[in-house]
Amino acid sequence: MHDARRLVCTNHEDMTGRLLAGSLALESRILHYLIVRILSPRSSNLVQVSEEDLIVMWAFHTGRQIDWAHLVWYRMHKALRLNAPLPYPHLVTLFLQHFIIPLDSEPYIPIKRSFLIGAAVVASFGYRKEHDGSWVKKGAQPNEDEGHLPVEGDSFLLQSILDRFDGLQTYVGERFDSLEHQVDTRFEEMNSRIAKVEEVFTIIRDCFDLPSPPPSV
Repeated sequence: MHDARRLVCTNHEDMTGRLLAGSLALESRILHYLIVRILSPRSSNLVQVSEEDLIVMWAFHTGRQIDWAHLVWYRMHKALRLNAPLPYPHLVTLFLQHFIIPLDSEPYIPIKRSFLIGAAVVASFGYRKEHDGSWVKKGAQPNEDEGHLPVEGDSFLLQSILDRFDGLQTYVGERFDSLEHQVDTRFEEMNSRIAKVEEVFTIIRDCFDLPSPPPSV
C-alpha cells in the first residue's frame, strides 16, 4: 500500500496517516472521483481514499487488469444489507432495458446537471484554468504546481481517463449479446430434446396401445 500511496499522492503528503482525496495528485484525484461515483460507487465517505480505492487506482496507473465482474458483484453484494442504496442504478437500468423488462411502473429519475462530469468538477477541487488551457491550484504560481495539467476545451482534461472506460460499455454490450445468444441456444436445445422425448413417448403409446395423455391446462 505504501507504493500505491506514493504513486497517487502529492510529493509532500504523509504516507502513514488517513488518506483523503485532497492529498491526491490532480490526475489521481479525478480518477478517484470517477471510482467512488461510477466504477465502485458508495453513498458516504466520498472524500476518503479506502484501500480498495488505492488498489483500483494503482491498477489503472500501472496498467494492471481489473476483474470488473468481481468488483461489481462485491459492491452489489454489500448492498444486500437493510436500507442500503442500490449501486449502479443506470447500469442496472441498461440491463433491464436490454432484456425488455417492463419499467413503466418504476419511478423515473432524470439525470441532473450535477451528475455530469466535466471541467466544473476539476474547478471544485481548488484548481483554476490558465489562459494556455492548463490547470493549476488556486494561489499557486505558474510552473510551481505538481498538478499542472494541460487542457484543450472543457472536457479534454478528463478525456485521458474517460477513454479508459469506453471499452467497459462495449464489453458490457458484447457480454449482453453473448449471454442472450447463449440463452436462446440453450432454449432451442431444450425444445429439441423435449420434442424428441415426446416423439419417443408417442411411439411407446402406439406400440402398447396406451391412451394419450390429457391436454395440459
